[in-house]
Amino acid sequence: MDHSAKKSNKKRVAIVGGGLVGALNASFFAKRGFAVTIFESREDIRCAKVVKGRSINLALSHRGRQALKHIGIEEKIVSMGIPMHARMIHSLNGKQSPIPYGKKGQVM
Repeated sequence: MDHSAKKSNKKRVAIVGGGLVGALNASFFAKRGFAVTIFESREDIRCAKVVKGRSINLALSHRGRQALKHIGIEEKIVSMGIPMHARMIHSLNGKQSPIPYGKKGQVM
C-alpha cells in the first residue's frame, strides 16, 4: 500500500508570510503535530539565480533566543552567529561611540 496516498488525520494550518514570525509560528505548529503550509509571495532565495529586494541584519535578543529554544534550535542558530557587545553611534562630526547592550560581559 502506498502510504503517501493515505489521507492525513493531522489538523492543517496555513501560515501567510514566511518571514521571521511566519517561520517561527510554522515551527511551533509543526512541533505540535499540525500539517503546515506556508504561503510566501517572494521566491525561495536558496533557489533563486538572482536575489533582489530588501536585506536585513539580524540581532538576536534574549526574547528571540527563548523562542528559538522552545522549538529546539537555539544552540544551532547561536553557533552560526557572532556576539555583539555594543551598538556603535556615529555622530555628525565623525566620532564613534560604542554603547553596550547590557552589563559587562553581556552580548546580544
